[in-house]
Amino acid sequence: MSKSTFFSSPAARAVLQRRVAIFGLIGASLGGTALLFRIIMGVLFGFLHEQVTDPGFLIHAAGILPLLGVWAICRRGKLSVNAIHGIENTGIFLTSVCYIGMGLDIRPEVGADTIVAFILALVLFARSVFVPSSARRTTILGILIGIPLVAAMYYHYLSVDLTIWRSFGYDGDSKERVATSQAIITSMWWTMTVGLAALASRVIHRLRQEVSDIQSLGQYNLERKLGEGAMGVVYQAKHGMLKRPTAIKLLRPGLADPEALDRFRREVQLTAKLTHPNTVTVFDYGRTPDGLFYYAMELLNGATLTQVVDASGPQPVERVVRVLRDAALALDEAHGFGLIHRDIKPSNIMLARQGGVPDVTKVLDFGLVKNLGQMDDLERTNTLSIKGTPHYLSPEAIQDPQGIDGRTDLYALGAVGYYLLAGRHVFEGKTIMEVCLHHLHTKPTPFAELGIPDVPPKLEELIFSCLEKSQVDRPASGQELADAIDRVDVARWTRCDAEAWWDVFGEDIKGKVEVSPPSGTDQTVAIDFEER
Repeated sequence: MSKSTFFSSPAARAVLQRRVAIFGLIGASLGGTALLFRIIMGVLFGFLHEQVTDPGFLIHAAGILPLLGVWAICRRGKLSVNAIHGIENTGIFLTSVCYIGMGLDIRPEVGADTIVAFILALVLFARSVFVPSSARRTTILGILIGIPLVAAMYYHYLSVDLTIWRSFGYDGDSKERVATSQAIITSMWWTMTVGLAALASRVIHRLRQEVSDIQSLGQYNLERKLGEGAMGVVYQAKHGMLKRPTAIKLLRPGLADPEALDRFRREVQLTAKLTHPNTVTVFDYGRTPDGLFYYAMELLNGATLTQVVDASGPQPVERVVRVLRDAALALDEAHGFGLIHRDIKPSNIMLARQGGVPDVTKVLDFGLVKNLGQMDDLERTNTLSIKGTPHYLSPEAIQDPQGIDGRTDLYALGAVGYYLLAGRHVFEGKTIMEVCLHHLHTKPTPFAELGIPDVPPKLEELIFSCLEKSQVDRPASGQELADAIDRVDVARWTRCDAEAWWDVFGEDIKGKVEVSPPSGTDQTVAIDFEER
C-alpha cells in the first residue's frame, strides 16, 4: 500500500502525525540520556568542566534539538502528510549531522565510528518502531544517513595516531589503509543496521495495514469475523454514518487472480439485481485503493440449514415445506434474469430473524453464479470443469457443465429437502468421485426405508421429481415447484413453531464455533477432469 493510500483518510493522517511526534520525543530522549550519562561520568571522574566545554559535548546537545522540535511541531495542529514527512526528514537529517559532527570530535583511537553508528542506529530503529513506514522508505533513509557517516569516518581516521593504532595490533604504516578499513567496517555495520530496521518497518507496517483493513473499509467499520468460504471472508460491520449493521464480504487476498476477481465482481453485480425477499440483499460494492474487492450486504441473524440440522436433526415436514417453497421462489427470480446459482446447499440457505419474524428463508452466496448469456473464460477452454458441492451436484453438472440451466438448481434444492427430512445427504460416499457416480446412476432411498414414515407421499414424490437424472423430468421452474409445494397437504409452520424451536436450540447455535474445515465432499470445489 502506498503512502498516499495508507494515509489518505484524516484519521490515518492523524495517526501518522501522532506517531512522528512520539518518535521525535523518543529520539530526543535517547540523545538526552546519552548526554546525561556524559555529565554523570564527568562528575564521577572529575572532568565535568572539560566535558561541558568540549565542542563535541555542545554538538551532542545540539543534536537533541531537531528531534525535540519534531515533537513540538507535530504534537499539535493538523499537518498534511507531506508536511509531516518533511518535518520528520529534516529532524532526522539535522540530528544525524550533529551526531556525525560529534563523532569527528572524538579521537579516532577511541572508536568514533562505533559510538556514532550506535547512536544513529538507535534513532533509526526508534523511527522504524514508532513511525508507520514501508521498508523501502526506511532503506532510503538509512542510505542517506549512511553515506555521510561512512564518508565522515573515512576522513576522520585519516588523522589517526599510528603509534597508538599499532598498540592495538595494527602492523601497517598507512593512515589511508586504516581509514579505508574503518570505512568498510562502518559501511558493513550500517548496512546490517539498515536491513534490520527495514525488516522491522516491513513487519510493523504490514501489521498496521492489516489492522487498518480489519477496522475500516470505505465507509464501513469492521467489527468481527463471521466466517469464510471458498471465495472470501465475511465480517460483521457497521456503516460509519448510518450505523446500520452490515455484513462485508472480502475477496480472499490469495485469490486475487483475474478469474477470481472477475467472478467476485460478477457475483456482486448479478446479486445486486435480485430483489426477492428470500434472497440476501446487497447494499454496496467497492474496491479499496490497494485493490481489495468487497461488497456490503444485509446482516442476517440466524443459522444456516446445516447448523439447524446439526442442532436438532431431521426437520419437521411443515418447516421443510416452508423453506423449499421460499427458496424455490428466490431461485425463480434469479433464473428469470438468466442466472443459475450452481451452489445451492444447506450452508448457502439461512433461516434468519428479520423484522421480528423468525425463520425467514434467505438464499446466500452467489459466488458460482452462471449467466446463461455469458460463458467464463475457463469454461470456453475447458468444457469438463465441474463447479459446485459434490453432495448437491446434478447429473448434467457432472457430465455436461455447459448444459446446466435453472433445473440444475432445482436438483440441488431437492437434495436440500432430502437432507432436511432425513438428516443426511441424499447420496453418501467416501470420495468426490463416488458421490458423483451416485448422482449419475443411483436412485434416492425412499424415506420409509430410512425409518422416516411421516413424510407425505406428495412431498416425497415432489422431492424425488427434483432429483430426477434427466432435466426434462424435473419441475420446469422455481415457480412451478413452489406451486406444487403449495398443493402438498401439510399444516403451516407458524411463527409460534419457529419461536419455540429457537427458544430450545438458538443459544446452542449462537455459541457454536467450527473448529475444523468441511471435508472434500462437503465444500465447494472446481474439478478439471481434463487435467487429471
